[in-house]
Amino acid sequence: MKNTTVAFYSQHLIGVGHHFRNRQIVNELVKTCDVFFIDGGRPVPEADLDERVTCIPLPPLRTGPQGIEPVDTESDLQTVMEERQVRLAEAMEQIRPDVFCVEFFPFSRWSLKGEILNTIVRLNEVNSDAKVLCSLRDIPTRAKSDELQPTVTPVQRRDGDAMRFYSVPFGGIHHEYLAFNRRYYEEVVPVLNEYFDAVLVHGDSQLSRLEDHFPWVDDIGIPIIYTGFVSEKLEDASRPDGAPDRYVLVSAGGGVEGLALVAPCIEAWKKLAQDDAHDGREMVIFAGAFIDETHFEALRALCGDGPFRLERFTSNFLAWMQHADLSINRAGYNTCMNVLETQVPAILVPSIAMDDQVFRAQELMGLGIAGVIHPDQLGVTKMAKAIVEMLESSVPEHHLSLDGAEQTRKFIDSGQQLAVSKTEIAVSR
Repeated sequence: MKNTTVAFYSQHLIGVGHHFRNRQIVNELVKTCDVFFIDGGRPVPEADLDERVTCIPLPPLRTGPQGIEPVDTESDLQTVMEERQVRLAEAMEQIRPDVFCVEFFPFSRWSLKGEILNTIVRLNEVNSDAKVLCSLRDIPTRAKSDELQPTVTPVQRRDGDAMRFYSVPFGGIHHEYLAFNRRYYEEVVPVLNEYFDAVLVHGDSQLSRLEDHFPWVDDIGIPIIYTGFVSEKLEDASRPDGAPDRYVLVSAGGGVEGLALVAPCIEAWKKLAQDDAHDGREMVIFAGAFIDETHFEALRALCGDGPFRLERFTSNFLAWMQHADLSINRAGYNTCMNVLETQVPAILVPSIAMDDQVFRAQELMGLGIAGVIHPDQLGVTKMAKAIVEMLESSVPEHHLSLDGAEQTRKFIDSGQQLAVSKTEIAVSR
């Protein structure tokens, strides 16, 4: 019997979290499927794919000050987008996949809407039986409210603050929220219903459901499947080479906000070392694969010759966390899955720029799994106190599903017929 052929479209634009989750999924899929990984992000160091996965690189994009931009600064965006579209069309024609997984879109990646929908169109032309799946993390971009239309009456009193809140001419917050919600609804619901066959939510419904963040789920006319969290598994439980006997781990994800997180941790650790409260431990820091070079050097200067080990990145991060006495991190998807997998005591400092992180951190704090410091309250004294408290704590067991990659493969392997009628697809080229 022929293996199912799967093409997986992956596009990380800022950090590396999406890439690592997608890599975990395709490395599982290749156990029983023929897998093609279409990667549109900048290269991630040491992020190896299973040798059986065929990688199709696209000219890489990232998010810049003005929106998406080519990683190759000498390239023109329009030229890069045209080349990407050609490669995607050729991939569909040559692979003719049975399943096309698209990560995150249409819940985000709207700037890439044209290339994604055109690729789905081409796929349907060469394989009308192909299934298109949305691969979605536990928490998508969060709606501002559940409102789509203004429900307030005009403000009668001349209260300046109230006028600015509600007023369309003033561009008030309430108006901005409603405008965002309307666009969000229109970008997601019609596109899912017309172009996709199912949404795979890589989360556990015990902790969070899609409707907690996208309140118009009832208007989605295709199946929504909860796979469980996609969590990396530790294949080698041995202590990483060069690891201190006892240490606290600090990591900053991709490193875009690395300086803001790591600097207070360094200063807090210095304070504890002066008081001999670090109990002979070192602080091991992974500042981020894409951290700005000047920021990295500033952190190196802060560390001085103290009890620190500072690096940018490791491909063996899970093992480092497994053997740590405490882990201090942002609250991105993959890092939180590492915390759940290792059950190490953790302090989470969610990124305000990523609206999923505050919610995820609060949920894990509610389960007693992690302590949380809000970024607005991050300081040396608060961090030092939190470190001491968490080093003395124990982490309760949890029963959240962490086999999301395996369940995704089983869902695709099952070949179940998704009873969804798709209207004729037409997209202007």
